[in-house]
Amino acid sequence: MSPPETRSESAGGRLPAPLRAVLSALLLAVAGLGGGSLVVEAVFLAGLELSLLVETVLRVLLLQGVAFGGLSALYLQYRGLPADYVGVSVPDLEGWIHAGAGYVLALVGAFSMIFVVVFLLGLTPAQNRAAELGQQDSRVFLALLVLAVLVIGPGEELLFRGVVQSRLRETFSAPLGIGLATVIFAVAHAPALAGPTSGVALTITLLFVPALVFAVVYERTDNVVVPAVTHGAYNATLFGLAYLSVAMG
Repeated sequence: MSPPETRSESAGGRLPAPLRAVLSALLLAVAGLGGGSLVVEAVFLAGLELSLLVETVLRVLLLQGVAFGGLSALYLQYRGLPADYVGVSVPDLEGWIHAGAGYVLALVGAFSMIFVVVFLLGLTPAQNRAAELGQQDSRVFLALLVLAVLVIGPGEELLFRGVVQSRLRETFSAPLGIGLATVIFAVAHAPALAGPTSGVALTITLLFVPALVFAVVYERTDNVVVPAVTHGAYNATLFGLAYLSVAMG
C-alpha cells in the first residue's frame, strides 16, 4: 500500500515516517477509546436512570458506533482521503470466503489458546466486563449478540483496521503493519477487562489470535466490510455461548 497524497502530510513532516505512522496509529486508538469514553460518561452524567440492559446497549452505540465511526470519518476528512481508503463495498465471493475462513480460524485459534492456557497451564485470564453484566442479566448477552454484528464488529474494524492498520501500511511492510495494528487492537481492550494485572496481560495475549486473523483478512481483501463480518460473527458466537452457559445454569 503506497502512501496517498494528502493535505496533512506537512503537519508531521519533521518526524521520521515510521515514527509518524506509529504515533498517528496510537493517537487514533487513544482518541477513539478515550474520546468515546468521555462521550459515554458525559451522557450518563446527566443522571439518566436506565436498566442495565438499556444502559449497556446505549454505551455500545455511543462508543463503537458514534465515537469510532465519527472519529474515522473525521480522520478521513482531515487528511482529504476518499471513503475507499478503508475499502467499503459489498464483498464478492472471494470476500465472503475470506470472511467465513477468518471466522473459523479466529474461533479455533482462540479456543485452542484458551484450552492450553486454562486447562493445561492452569492460568486464569481476566474477565471481560460484559461477562459480568451478562451474569446480572442474561438478556445483556442477547443484546450484545445482535450489537456484535451491527455495531461492535463494524465500528471496531472501521477504526482499527480501516484507519489504524491502513495508516501503518502506508509506511510499513504487510507483516510489520499487521503486527503493529494487532498489538494496538489487543492492548486497546485492556480497559474492558476486570481482574489482576497478570490476568489482564494474559487476556490481551489471547486476543492476539483473533486480532491477527481480522488483520490478515483485511490485508487480503482490502475491504473493511469483510473483517467486520468476521469480527461480528466471532463476537456474536462468544456472546451466544455465554448466554447459553448462564441460561443452562
